Amino acid sequence: MSIDSLTNLLNCAKTRNNYVVGFVVQGWEDASSFVRAADETETDIILQSGPGLRKNMPLELIYAMFEKLSGETNIKIVPHLDHGENYDICKKALDIGFTSIMYDGSKLSFKENLNQSLKIYELTQKYNACLEVELGFVGYNDISKNKKTSPEEVKLFTDQLPVTAMAVSVGNTHLQNENSAIIDYDLLREISEITSVPLVIHGGSGVSPIDRIKMSKYYGVRKFNIGTEFRRLFGTILRDILINDKHIFDRLEIMQKLKSALTKKAKKILLDTNFK
Repeated sequence: MSIDSLTNLLNCAKTRNNYVVGFVVQGWEDASSFVRAADETETDIILQSGPGLRKNMPLELIYAMFEKLSGETNIKIVPHLDHGENYDICKKALDIGFTSIMYDGSKLSFKENLNQSLKIYELTQKYNACLEVELGFVGYNDISKNKKTSPEEVKLFTDQLPVTAMAVSVGNTHLQNENSAIIDYDLLREISEITSVPLVIHGGSGVSPIDRIKMSKYYGVRKFNIGTEFRRLFGTILRDILINDKHIFDRLEIMQKLKSALTKKAKKILLDTNFK
């Protein structure tokens, strides 16, 4: 069994001055492809269960899938609940076995976010689990709805609550289809200088590989969540198969082709984390 904690992976990333990838899982095909890529590159990873996956699959089955995959490799895997919206879903995930929770209070006021995060933190301590939170707001598609993270709020928050990791809004946006995020490096520098808490970037698919390296190497970003580019790849390859390989009708044969493409892409992303 190679299930591990988020703290351990982030500490290793800090020592190496690089980052870890939080793969946003949509199902068995991509989850198994991510683990195969991690195995072949000997790179530890995070498997993330977001709200979309939870609508499509019971949380118990999601964890069982993560647990099954972790038992078939020597690399370390963190089963992570992404965007836990409330106390109940966070507790359910911890009861099932998740070792890491991202509580999302980013739509709340700072005071409410802090108060709710404190309750979740106390919960995670009972399970010896890790807690990621978000300050500011990382929007979806439309960057105009983002609320950038306040360094002052970061200090106030981390002075009162020793969280494992903190997701920040510095120009990154969920569901971007291109590497088009314009990172506010002045703001990121302020945040990194005010806290030693490992920083997390949601919407990592919108951040260029060059920016990922820069943000990690110089500004304390230790985790990038990546999902959209795999959803795009899945849809593109599936459409291509159905149009050009009309003789293929078996679902398993189609999925095998898809898994090969997903694994190749995941390996490239993981190899990018091993920069000098």
